[in-house]
Amino acid sequence: MDLVLVALHLEPSARAVPLGPAMLASVLRRSFGAEVAVRVLDLYLDQSPEACADRILEDDPRWVGFSMYLWNRGRALAVARVLRARKPDLVIFAGGSEATADPGGVLADPAMDLVLPGEGEDLIVEAVTHLLRGLDPRTLQARLRPAPVADLAALPSPYLDGTLDPAAYPGQLWELSRGCPFKCDFCFESRGGSGTRRIPMERVEAELRLFEAKGVSQVFVLDPTFNFDRERAKAVLRLIAAEAPAIHFFFEIRSEFIDRELAGLFASIRCTLQIGLQSAHDAVLRNINRRIDPDAFESRILLLHRAGATYGFDLIYGLPGDDLEGFKASLDFALGLAPNHLDIFCLAVLPGTRLFETAPSFRLEHQPASPYLVTGSPAFPAADLAQAARVARACDAFYNDGKAVPWFAIVQSALGMEPSELFSRFADHPEEGDILDRQRDFILAQFEAQGLAAQGAVAADLITWFGLAARMADAEARREPLDGPCTGFFRHDPALLLEQLAAGITELEDLSFVVPEDPGERVVAPE
Repeated sequence: MDLVLVALHLEPSARAVPLGPAMLASVLRRSFGAEVAVRVLDLYLDQSPEACADRILEDDPRWVGFSMYLWNRGRALAVARVLRARKPDLVIFAGGSEATADPGGVLADPAMDLVLPGEGEDLIVEAVTHLLRGLDPRTLQARLRPAPVADLAALPSPYLDGTLDPAAYPGQLWELSRGCPFKCDFCFESRGGSGTRRIPMERVEAELRLFEAKGVSQVFVLDPTFNFDRERAKAVLRLIAAEAPAIHFFFEIRSEFIDRELAGLFASIRCTLQIGLQSAHDAVLRNINRRIDPDAFESRILLLHRAGATYGFDLIYGLPGDDLEGFKASLDFALGLAPNHLDIFCLAVLPGTRLFETAPSFRLEHQPASPYLVTGSPAFPAADLAQAARVARACDAFYNDGKAVPWFAIVQSALGMEPSELFSRFADHPEEGDILDRQRDFILAQFEAQGLAAQGAVAADLITWFGLAARMADAEARREPLDGPCTGFFRHDPALLLEQLAAGITELEDLSFVVPEDPGERVVAPE
């Protein structure tokens, strides 16, 4: 074996697909044919460096390349050190966003010979050409001049040429374009000025048909702003509806480019949308070269909501100019728009980004090494960051893991409590046990503390019904058989509660009056 290209994944999952290494393998096979034998290898963070090295060295390669990212840099370098000790003449190199952002830091490790910064297809052909001629890696490093691939149509598809078999993985990564038209200071994607380049629609259609033929169930679209070109996005969505209606897609989109037709097209297919809100405060977002008009944002999201599309938001705490109360207000704004899920992150000051350069002017303190998280700022000191992290974890457990969307607004309104306050209290609730039991016990306690036990009983019934129904739906989606009928204990007949909800009665106080108590075990059988 000449070359092993390593994908070091977080864990086995639908996203753990070695698309980057496979794309490099495709161009190498096209360029060199049988002259260069290439193997793409999947490894995972729970494997020891020694076990990873064993797998890599199985075919006695001459060269090894790692796809290096924020979350696997440490493990990749640890594996490289084991490889260096076992086979000193091995040429070891890295590519990917982390290697591109900090090439000097990566090359400072004695185990690493070479970094291929930026988009790798052209560079790896050049590098292998010189390695075949015996050029020293350090000399080669000085010759490399990274540049974006000008024409994506010139690249082979690792799916269509057989390098990557879609049937071998539970999900797929799908690249439809490269580059981002925006210049967000915290994001590495925006650097480079190469603009947005797109995969030709003929290849998009061919890959989509292959996914359908291979029985792929999930596809994660890698475009950072899928709907920037609205007309092309609509064309892709119509193609999906026609060719792959059974596949579930995940898209990252911007709210500014949502219109009524696009919202309807998203709702017409199986998909989940992720929207980068980050903060609800324009003054905060200006510090990272973003903007928001909360009213306009809400009106665009309302188009998705009315169409029936599934969407979620990203929030970041620790942004320059923000504070704990501002973060909580953004969280309250986000959940007021009824997202299907809310992903909350601590700000990372990534090398290679503009924020990395401007952090001193904001007096942002951050970790010097991966994962580069903010550790404090004048408005967001360490203690407040820790509290924001607690609220974020509570939100993830209560809202996301607990599938709280169908009932959250009803319960929150009855308690007269903002979401951020609710999650702050839930963060103090015992973490042991099943999330459904934890939600129900916590909410009952909140109502009882306000002397509203009757409303709390209705809330508990809604939590039980929708929680069990969500579990049944998840099991069906995973094609996992159920042991038997799903049952739960209810204080009220859930069928009657659902009838009243469908009729527009959504106040817990009203529901507690019109639906009599009728305790007992009941079968959960959602339509």
